[in-house]
Amino acid sequence: MPGQPSREAAVKKPGIAAEPPALCKIDAFKGLTLMKTHTQLISILAAAVVFSFSSFSISSFAETDSSRHNPSLPAVQTQGDTEFLTGGIGKDESDAILQEGKAWPLMLELAQAADPRAQYISDVQITVKDKSGNTVLDTSAEGPYILIKLPPGKYSLDAVYESVKLHRHLDIREGSHKKITLLWPAVK
Repeated sequence: MPGQPSREAAVKKPGIAAEPPALCKIDAFKGLTLMKTHTQLISILAAAVVFSFSSFSISSFAETDSSRHNPSLPAVQTQGDTEFLTGGIGKDESDAILQEGKAWPLMLELAQAADPRAQYISDVQITVKDKSGNTVLDTSAEGPYILIKLPPGKYSLDAVYESVKLHRHLDIREGSHKKITLLWPAVK
């Protein structure tokens, strides 16, 4: 064709390949078809990526509890049938737990007496038993707060910090919220 370089001319020019890659062959009709197919493929892949992310977001929100809207909250953990959340290190996490705690049947606040005022503590061993003596929760506090979802009923609570045990009897009622502050004596 006049005006177009021949394959031989392309071979003689330095830096130009004799045979362009298969996807880049210059043919007026095939090139257009190939480009159209390539554009369609990219569009389909982009739509698939967008769809998978939107599906992921929708399903992950559907699987989470309504309380999980606050990213400052620690993860809810499960032991048997008992759900709990522990933490409160840092202002954002403490504020989030205090707000969330209003929706949980039981909130424990852990502190130790000190001068001039009590100090929050963590690493407290918490054991909750039902009225039959079965352990429904046995965990170590990762901060000064623990939220616990318990069904209505009577429970006993043992909390141990630095070998000092505090014991409480609990009566959880339907639809109620109970906040208990456990205060250990000052170190002598």
